[in-house]
Amino acid sequence: MRVPKRDDDEDGGLDSLLDTMTNVVGILVLVLIVTQLGVSEAITEITTNSTITEEDLEAAKQKLVSLADEKVQLTEQTASLASFDVDAERERLRRLKEQLETRKKLLADQSRQANEFSLKIENDRATAEKNKKEVEDTKKKREELQRTLTVSLEKQAELKAKLDRTPRRTAAPAKVVTIPNPRPAPPGAQQATFICANNLVYPMNVEGIRKEAELRAKDIIVRRKLNLDPAKGIDPEAFAKLYTKLNINDDFFDVECYIADNRWPRLKLTPKEKRGADEEEVRRPGSRIRKIMASLDPTKFYARFYVLPDSFDVYVSSRQALSDAGVLAGWDPQGDSWQYTTSVPGGIELGPPLPKPPAPTTPATPAKPANVID
Repeated sequence: MRVPKRDDDEDGGLDSLLDTMTNVVGILVLVLIVTQLGVSEAITEITTNSTITEEDLEAAKQKLVSLADEKVQLTEQTASLASFDVDAERERLRRLKEQLETRKKLLADQSRQANEFSLKIENDRATAEKNKKEVEDTKKKREELQRTLTVSLEKQAELKAKLDRTPRRTAAPAKVVTIPNPRPAPPGAQQATFICANNLVYPMNVEGIRKEAELRAKDIIVRRKLNLDPAKGIDPEAFAKLYTKLNINDDFFDVECYIADNRWPRLKLTPKEKRGADEEEVRRPGSRIRKIMASLDPTKFYARFYVLPDSFDVYVSSRQALSDAGVLAGWDPQGDSWQYTTSVPGGIELGPPLPKPPAPTTPATPAKPANVID
């Protein structure tokens, strides 16, 4: 609440007090003069009237006594006024004025504090209203969550009852995964390549495909006489027109022939849809994939798996089948968009021959064999 301001009329009141006191002194002096004149008139009247009764004398005495009393009172008042110290009174008035200023300042401070307190009360009231609304909203959310929890518990009890009524099934045999032990392949061992994609496993006859591509690429060069000028080399454009149209058949892969960097013949192998073996076929003895795996001599071959993210389960089953046959294996995880590509052997190079690199001045250190077994 706001404190109303008081009227600032104290300064004018002090000046009015001095004016009033001066007027009182003047009036008293006039009254004294009038009294003296009245006494003189009374004496004159007494002396002029020859016939004075006792009643008149007594009345005159009484009037004289009354006038004497008034004189005494006026004399006392005049003496009091004569002793009035104007400087002291001015000093007192100055102190009163200072006290008044101090009180006005104090009153202004109190008014400001009252206004601030009132504003704080209004803010606190608004905050309280906001907190009250938040509490109500929280209460509603809690009630809603309680209802949701009740429904969830009822569904859980219902599912548990259904589960209790569901017949027990025997668990599938556990899949054993050995701890990886990266190491190079045994000396002289050949790689048997498998690709796991679409949750199917595809055996790959890489060397057979590469050998057929080499023979047919060289046949194109010879029949079209593309290597008659050693300085110009094999014409890439003429070679590519025939090479990219080659149709190399395979039971498990579509083979695409393409040219890399306008110089190197290459091959891209894409798994054929539904031509690979699933987990059931891998676990079934006598299946086509198991016969292919059984044909690998553990003393001459090791298996290499390229595994896409959607085919880990079939990889584990295939790896177990090879482990049971004693064939060492390793795996190389790939991304979803990965595709298998390989080169064409036979040293086929298109275009003018590249300059030979200078002979090394120091003998090259043999490269450490790559870890392909795990």
